[in-house]
Amino acid sequence: MPIFSEGTVLPAPSRADRKIQSVSRWHCTIHAVRGEGAGTRMQCESKLEMDHQSLQFAQPDVADVVEQAYFKFGWRNEKRHVFDMLVTKASGERVACTVKPTSLLHSKNFLEKMEVVAWWVQEKKFASSVRLLTEADIDQVALHNANINASVNDRDPDAENAVRTVACRLRGAISIKALTDEVGLRERGYRAILQLISKRELQPLRHERTTPQTLIQWKGLQS
Repeated sequence: MPIFSEGTVLPAPSRADRKIQSVSRWHCTIHAVRGEGAGTRMQCESKLEMDHQSLQFAQPDVADVVEQAYFKFGWRNEKRHVFDMLVTKASGERVACTVKPTSLLHSKNFLEKMEVVAWWVQEKKFASSVRLLTEADIDQVALHNANINASVNDRDPDAENAVRTVACRLRGAISIKALTDEVGLRERGYRAILQLISKRELQPLRHERTTPQTLIQWKGLQS
């Protein structure tokens, strides 16, 4: 698969406030590169965290995500909580997220502790809100498509413009395969179509896993 970016650029280092624990037999650790261009290194301590990171990066209103973010609280800042993600929206809103499997929600008074942490988050204006994310918040279709989006971060402006030239003349819907054939750039055209879907310039007709048979329509450049 050709790489269309200009030269080889290493991803930016992780901005986490702490390193995740070392891997062990019963502990999953993940390192990933996320974001546009060369991206940024990010860490996860479970597949559930990784999935929620993927979903956040696929949201059009998300401007930034930092993992493993320290929050100091208490009257003398003597206490500390580590949020799995600190999500910043394009509006400036910040959401502090803790990721936890539902099976562990009631372990060691966890929910009561989170109520205290959430109160201090508001008191110190650390974030606009606090969210507790579990596997119940995972939309498997959205996750599948988010992972596809993450695989096409390398830009090919010429191919994207070729897709726009064809797609802007569309009347109604067309399958991804048919549009790829009309563009005529084979793999480059297919990847460019996926890139424009992730940018919401092309929109699937239905909420479904993206495949070559998925029907899409032209929405145009978003302001």
